Amino acid sequence: MRESAHSRVVSFARKVSLIAVACSILSAPSVLSETPPAPNAQQLQSMADVLRQNPQLTQQISDILAGKTPPTTQAAPTMPSSPAPSSSNPLPASDSSAASSSNASLPSMQQASPSQPTTTTQQLLNSSTLPGSAGMTFSQTAAGTAAATTGSVLNDTGNLSSKWQEVVNKQAYKGVVQQAFPLTPNQIKDLHNRMDDTQRAAATPAYNQSPTPTSTSLILNLAPGATPPVIRLSLGFVTSLVFVDSTGSPWPIEAYDIGNPTAFDITWNKKNNTLMLQARAAYTYGNMAVKLVKMNTPIMLTLVPGQRVVDYRVDLRVPNRGPHAKPEIVGSGLPDEADERLLDVLDGIPPEGSTRLTVHGADAEAWAVDGVIFLRTRFNVLSPAWLATMASADGMNAYKMAETPLILLARYGKTTQLHVEGY
Repeated sequence: MRESAHSRVVSFARKVSLIAVACSILSAPSVLSETPPAPNAQQLQSMADVLRQNPQLTQQISDILAGKTPPTTQAAPTMPSSPAPSSSNPLPASDSSAASSSNASLPSMQQASPSQPTTTTQQLLNSSTLPGSAGMTFSQTAAGTAAATTGSVLNDTGNLSSKWQEVVNKQAYKGVVQQAFPLTPNQIKDLHNRMDDTQRAAATPAYNQSPTPTSTSLILNLAPGATPPVIRLSLGFVTSLVFVDSTGSPWPIEAYDIGNPTAFDITWNKKNNTLMLQARAAYTYGNMAVKLVKMNTPIMLTLVPGQRVVDYRVDLRVPNRGPHAKPEIVGSGLPDEADERLLDVLDGIPPEGSTRLTVHGADAEAWAVDGVIFLRTRFNVLSPAWLATMASADGMNAYKMAETPLILLARYGKTTQLHVEGY
């Protein structure tokens, strides 16, 4: 008997808790001081299921929403009292917890009077929660529903009315948007900016400074004991090595070898006088040997990567006439030792302590120092006889000659006078 009464209390509490959801649609807006957000689709569906099972309650709610006088709520019947369980016949643990929950949910139902019809309902609304509502009470959930909905809850067929269905659709749409696009446009832009900053930082060289490019010319010293030239490299940069003879003509390459093949990449078409060289590692040093055509002595070079100044192009000049040397036009040929100042002039660098001269008549530059003239031009000097000369692979010529106010050039097959002033 006690167990049967207890089961009825639990069943009655569950029913009242669900029906309270529908009742609160009407009572919550007048009771709560502020309207919470509308419930989600799961909560609305739970309310619809309750109303579908209680047509009388549905009719009452529809009448009230239509502006009719709300019906008077009757107090819940008083349940027959049952003696407290004794130690000899205790209730099961699950029943005890359920009974405690039921009694806590309905503290006023057994004492409610007809003059206080909303006390029991309001206590249920404020103490019960709907599944999936993140802890919101029935009153809070239903208040949001009542604020967002007007008209009948169910239509004639027992399904949600069009306005209630619109609420459900809006909530479902918001859920899909939130799941498909969880980030805001500003957050997406911020992610793109952070990705760009990260990639930029990863690609920035050490010390936040890119290597400085330079092009140089070197005169090779093939004598025993001479220090091999140093080629400055950097990871990710290609350096070209161009081999020329004393006249500036290309000196073809016959073969080459490298000390550490895994640290450097070399490209050569096996025909011309140019090697393309780049470093694979940032700081792995090495050397290489280059064998030129019809030259018995190999040219040794030291390769130094990881430099802040990179040799983009290096013209390596052999102080001998190569297999494709240009014929001499005027003069007795190169002296026994080439003047290194000619190499600077060939690169456009004025000799140390020199005075720049003014030149008219052709495209040329001239400097005077120690009683001689250093002339830089693309044309061949016919007169006066020069003391020394050098030519680069790109056709530029450098001459060393005695001071003179007039120089004759062979320019495009014609003789041209070059006037020099400023001594």
